[in-house]
Amino acid sequence: MYVNLLDLFSGTDTTKIRIVCRMTGLFLLFAMSTVWADDSGKFLLEQDAVRIGLERPEITKQIQSRADLAESDIIAARTWANPEFSYEQETMDDGPKDINERSYMLSQEFSISGKRAIQIESARQRLKAAFSEIAQWRLEKTTEIRQKFYQVLYQQQLLDIYAQMRSAMDSLEKMMQERKKAGDISGYDLDRLKQERSMLLADQQNTKAEKARLTHDFFTAIGLSADQVNQWSGVKGSLFPQAPSRDLANLLEQAETQSDLMAMKLNIDAFETDERYAKRSWIPDLTLGVGYKDTDESDADAILFGVSMPIPVFDRNVAGQQKALANRQYLQNEYALTLAKKKGTIRGLWHQYNELAVALELLDCDECSALLETAKLAYQAGEIGVLEILDAHRSAFEHQVQLLDLMKAARMVRIDLELNTGGIIQ
Repeated sequence: MYVNLLDLFSGTDTTKIRIVCRMTGLFLLFAMSTVWADDSGKFLLEQDAVRIGLERPEITKQIQSRADLAESDIIAARTWANPEFSYEQETMDDGPKDINERSYMLSQEFSISGKRAIQIESARQRLKAAFSEIAQWRLEKTTEIRQKFYQVLYQQQLLDIYAQMRSAMDSLEKMMQERKKAGDISGYDLDRLKQERSMLLADQQNTKAEKARLTHDFFTAIGLSADQVNQWSGVKGSLFPQAPSRDLANLLEQAETQSDLMAMKLNIDAFETDERYAKRSWIPDLTLGVGYKDTDESDADAILFGVSMPIPVFDRNVAGQQKALANRQYLQNEYALTLAKKKGTIRGLWHQYNELAVALELLDCDECSALLETAKLAYQAGEIGVLEILDAHRSAFEHQVQLLDLMKAARMVRIDLELNTGGIIQ
C-alpha cells in the first residue's frame, strides 16, 4: 500500500493513511499487478544490485588503491633519509715515493626541528580525509546504481500499463464487433480503434526499446556481462519511496557530518599542519658523519668526525608558508560555500518531496475508474460515440502513466536526498 508522504513527515496519522490507501490502493494494485504476477523469472532486488555493483573487483581494487596512495604519504613521512657513504683518495708527492691517503665517511641526516613529527601528523590527517573521500565515492556509486535500478523498474511498470491498455482495447473491440453485428455501429468505429491501437503499439515498442537500453546500461553498471543479463527477468521493488523518519531540522543539523564535508575539514586541518611545518623550515637539518682516514704511513691514520648543516640565510621557506596558508584559506571558503549549497539542496529536495506527495494525493483514482466504467456503459447503450469511448480509455491510461511518473519522480528525489544527507534519512 502507498501512503501520503505529508502525514509521515508530520507524524503518523492512521486515519489519514487509511483514507489515502482507500483512494489509491486498489488502483495502484491494478496498475502494477503484472509486476508481481510473474514470479517464474529471476528478479534482482535493489539491495542485491548495490551489493553486486560495489563488490566488483574493479571497484574494490580502486578503493584499495586510493587507500594505499594515502598511506604511502605516512610511510614516506616516517622513513628516515638514507645514510650516505663517501670515499676519497688523495695522492701526495713526498720525496722518493708518493703517499696515498684514503678517507671513508658514513654520514646521516637528522631532523632537529620536529618537522618530521609534524609531517607524519599531516599525512595521518590526509589519510583520514582519504577514507572520507572513499566513503563519499562509494555513496555516489551507490546512488548511480540505485538511479539506474529504478529507471529500469519504471520502464517495466510502464510496459505493464501498456499491456493493460491493449487488453482494454481488445475488450472494446469485442464490444464493437457485437454492436456491428447488431447493426448499431458502422465499420468506422473498428477502423478508428485500429488506428488508436497502432499508435499505442508504436509507443509501446518505443518504451520496449528504451527499457532494453536502460536495462543493459544498469547491468553494465553493476558489472554483469551480456550473458549474465539474460539470466535475469528484470528488477523487482517498490517504485514509490518510503518516507524519511527524520525531520528537516535534524537533517540540516547533520549536514556537516557528511563524508564529503568531513574530508574537506580534515584537509583543512592538514593544511594548517603544513603551515606549522613550513614555519619550522628555517631550522635546518643536521648531518653527522663519522669515518676513518687510512694512509700509507701507519702513524698518520686518524678517526674522522664531521658535522654539516645549511645556513638559512636566503631561503627560509617563505613560499612554503604562503602556499600552505593560501591552500587552507581557499579550502575553508570552499567548505563554507559547499555547506551552504548542501543545506539549500536538502531544503529544496525536502520541499519537492512534499509537493510530489500532494500531487499524488490529488490523483483521484476512484473517480478516474468510475468515469471509465460510465463511458463503457454509455457506449454500449449508444449514448456516446467511438471518439468519446477512446478518449475515456486514453484518459485512464494517461492517468496511470502520470501516477507512475510522479512515483518515479518521488523516488529520484528520495535518492538525491539520501546522497546529500549521507544516507541518514532513515
